[in-house]
Amino acid sequence: MIICCRWDHSNSVVTPDEDVFYLVALLRSALDTGDEIHNLDYLSNQNLRLLRFCDDAGIKVKQYLPHYTTQKEWMDHFGDKWGQFYQGKMEFDPKHILATGQRIFRPSFTSSNMAL
Repeated sequence: MIICCRWDHSNSVVTPDEDVFYLVALLRSALDTGDEIHNLDYLSNQNLRLLRFCDDAGIKVKQYLPHYTTQKEWMDHFGDKWGQFYQGKMEFDPKHILATGQRIFRPSFTSSNMAL
């Protein structure tokens, strides 16, 4: 059980809009044993099925280390905090140089116009 009033709401951590919420973590390892249920594709698909089940059932969940591929998915992840997150990005990283691999924002520069 995690008590949300201990969170600093000025940061970009996404927590439920409830006083008490729970963290459920699945820690598994993909193995190359030839057994289908241990390979990475199977476990990744199982994770997607779990997330889809929660979405279909109306269970609000947030992934700890999400792998989103679109800005829309990130906007959904941050929810009401998207504006705050976006403002911070524009203030502290207006050229979108940091965290390009997360695909939240596209860099506003190219390698040809970078000064060394």
